[in-house]
Amino acid sequence: MLFLNKEHIRNTDQGTIQDAIKQAYNLVLDNAFNMPDRMHVADKDHMLLLMPCFTEKYMATKLVSVFPDAAKFNQPAVNGTLSLCDNRSGAPLAFMNGAALTAERTGAVGGLAVDLLAPEAVEKAGIFGAGVQGFSQVRYLLYNRPVKQLWIYDMYPKSSETMALALGKAYPELELHIAADPLDLVKESEVIIAATTTKAPLFALSDDRVSDYITSRTFISIGSFRPDMKEFPDQVIVAADEVYVDTPFAAKESGDIAGPLARNMIKKEKIKPFAPLVRAPVDKNGQTRFFKSVGMALFDLTVAAAVYEQAIKSGFGIPLEL
Repeated sequence: MLFLNKEHIRNTDQGTIQDAIKQAYNLVLDNAFNMPDRMHVADKDHMLLLMPCFTEKYMATKLVSVFPDAAKFNQPAVNGTLSLCDNRSGAPLAFMNGAALTAERTGAVGGLAVDLLAPEAVEKAGIFGAGVQGFSQVRYLLYNRPVKQLWIYDMYPKSSETMALALGKAYPELELHIAADPLDLVKESEVIIAATTTKAPLFALSDDRVSDYITSRTFISIGSFRPDMKEFPDQVIVAADEVYVDTPFAAKESGDIAGPLARNMIKKEKIKPFAPLVRAPVDKNGQTRFFKSVGMALFDLTVAAAVYEQAIKSGFGIPLEL
């Protein structure tokens, strides 16, 4: 059995991670997995998520904690662990840093959405949320598109500054801007990604400004996973030519979609599954698109399996005995 820590997971090739997300979508299309409903256990604003999943070869269980104010204690908002087992014998294979795995797989989910939805020549983008998840989203955004200018907005300006400093070191040719007003980020960006736990939309917009701030952009909502969470105003999903979700749960779990549906601002027929795009890509130019991810245990399983297999092949990881 191996222990795979943050560095082991982070150093796994990004292409390997993103291919694992694509594999997960293919398993969805083939119905070749068993994924019980995710269990949510709330303690005030704190949340514990239990996420099991099975494929023919592997079994994985992730325990995730979501503590919105964790930054006050120098911890990421999302934390946890994952166990990977052989689904033929039940033998434990690996124990992993769940926060690092979540960051990588969630970054790759957003990255694949960028790859399959956004125009190829995107040069200007924005990220809402300067935490661990936001940083991972930027890494996979840059993996998929030749972005030259990136706008950053976080409700804590110091977090934006910290992210800008880290990105500047990692990507010295990237032009970085810290947005004082979230609308500046939206107006300047062709791709807008949100990785936050906000309960109120990140910006407000009058209906007569939709064409200036929403039209012909790609919006990716990663953070909101409960009905009382909402990252984008209703005008975004109403104006979108196409709306995609990573799982059917997204239409019920995320306020970004559940709210407009409940208020009859959009029809349920507008909400489309993302998985078919991995086999039948769409034209990427000129459309306003919205992608909503709430995540699923199958993503964790396929990414964990990819990391584990690379660890075995390359000889990294810390051996453990139970």
